[in-house]
Amino acid sequence: MAHRYPGASSLTSDRRRSAIQDTRLLLLAASVLIAFIANAAGLLAGITIVLPHLLYLPIVLAAYWFPRRGIVFSIALALGYLALSLPFTGGETGAIVSALSRAVVFAAVGAVVSLLSLRLREQEERYRGIFDNSEAGTFVVARGESGPHIEEANYVGAALLGFTTKNLVGKHVAGLFDDPGAWEALAVDVDRNGAVYECETTLLRIDGAAVQVLVSAGRLPGDRIVLTLVDITARKNAEDALRRTNTKLNMLGHLTRSDLASAVSGLLDRIAGGMREFDDPGIRRYLESLEEDARVVQRRAEITRDYQDLGIRPPGWQPVQRVVREVTSCLLLPGISVRSWVERLEIFADPMLDRVFSNLLENAVRHGKTVSLVVITYRILDDGLVISIEDDGVGIPEVGKERIFDYGVGIEGGLGLFLVREILAITNMTIRETGTPGKGARFEIHVPPSGYRII
Repeated sequence: MAHRYPGASSLTSDRRRSAIQDTRLLLLAASVLIAFIANAAGLLAGITIVLPHLLYLPIVLAAYWFPRRGIVFSIALALGYLALSLPFTGGETGAIVSALSRAVVFAAVGAVVSLLSLRLREQEERYRGIFDNSEAGTFVVARGESGPHIEEANYVGAALLGFTTKNLVGKHVAGLFDDPGAWEALAVDVDRNGAVYECETTLLRIDGAAVQVLVSAGRLPGDRIVLTLVDITARKNAEDALRRTNTKLNMLGHLTRSDLASAVSGLLDRIAGGMREFDDPGIRRYLESLEEDARVVQRRAEITRDYQDLGIRPPGWQPVQRVVREVTSCLLLPGISVRSWVERLEIFADPMLDRVFSNLLENAVRHGKTVSLVVITYRILDDGLVISIEDDGVGIPEVGKERIFDYGVGIEGGLGLFLVREILAITNMTIRETGTPGKGARFEIHVPPSGYRII
């Protein structure tokens, strides 16, 4: 992580704040002097009603500019007013009460404004700290007559685009997008919805280089928009590199599988020729064992063909009811009724989720023997959600419940439960068999809390 050193810019900022404070003290002293001179002149002229209101100006200014000293200042000003006005009361009770009342109001106004200003200052410092020190780039965009421009930017946002915060202020925001129309679309969405979250887009650095970012935006008072930017360039580059690597590995797997299938096919032809040529029982038994081993290799090669795209495409939200409906429409399920009660349920899964359900249903057809009904339901738990696929077949013996998910088991029955488990594991889902032997099989898919939603 790069460290930021204030250096000369911090010194310049301190000097600027000092100059502003000196100017405020001068204006405050001038307002106090003018207010007391006016009140003294008014008292000499017998005016005691209007002119005391001039003291509110220095009280409010002091309480707003220097909230930690505002109460003391207002009390001092109130005492000064009493010292000035009491000698002119002539001992009259009404005039004394009137002067004391004004002094109390002066002190009270100063106290209220100081407290409100102090609270406002603390909130401003808190949000200023969040704005300046956030690890996400943050811009405030003002939409004026000259077009939307950056009114304020933090260090991370400016550095992301190769600017300094000072140089970035005033830049037309649409010019920072690789596609100027992207800003217009974003602004329209903000106006319509009030906020936009995690919109992926491309910005341009000052040197013309592209930066991939996630943009979130929200509407602010005064026809302004706040933009929050997260740099995802490294992540996108890593994803592209991984995708290219997987594509090459897929191609290599495809070529290897083709060569293997060709070799196995040739081997089976030679075994078949040997079976026709030799009548010796011992030789035939040996050839039959070779044929069985060759067919095992052939079936495993077919499985790798079916799953060559596993993990290549990114996971996404998938409606379970629709996936089940599409799977059942493509399978031959003679005499078996499939009832699915998973409407409105979506899970975050690999695009090959359909293979999971097709394999589980094929498993019921091939091994359930007496299966006539398959029911698919779900229930929400404290640690996520469970999807149940339950049939009324012969079930699975207790000793085989874990073994059926091992590599190489059930290959003759289809795609293999091992690969079903691998598909689910891509998005942190798990599967287990919890049915009762003799009463039916029940496969339970556990979905983590962040992996499902009810729409």
